[in-house]
Amino acid sequence: MTETGTVREIKGNTAVIASDKSAACFGCMNLECKSGHLITAENPGTLPLETGQRVEVEASGTSLLHQAITAFLPPTLAFIAGFFITRRLFPEAGEAAAAFAGVILLFAAAFFVYKARGKSSHQDTKT
Repeated sequence: MTETGTVREIKGNTAVIASDKSAACFGCMNLECKSGHLITAENPGTLPLETGQRVEVEASGTSLLHQAITAFLPPTLAFIAGFFITRRLFPEAGEAAAAFAGVILLFAAAFFVYKARGKSSHQDTKT
């Protein structure tokens, strides 16, 4: 994922960048950008950056994979756990009840992931 923005602050090898509104913001319907969403980006090549300079930042494939795993794996595992635990604890319950329990745990885990990720409002990217 590549975004453009303006350098707001430079701290050693790290730059704080205010991202421009882009197609990437459509995923959150611009809610993060409206709340002053900033991107924290590493500058591994120690490029000469200045405050106010327009830059392009890119998230590494590994970072994106890690974000996808942490976002989708817990709800998926919660659904599976809810389904099989219900089948184990209540053998007379049908598949619909087990699936319902799985969906409840899926949404609970998704909410937990959402809240946990919301506490960290910065993205780690490279310039």
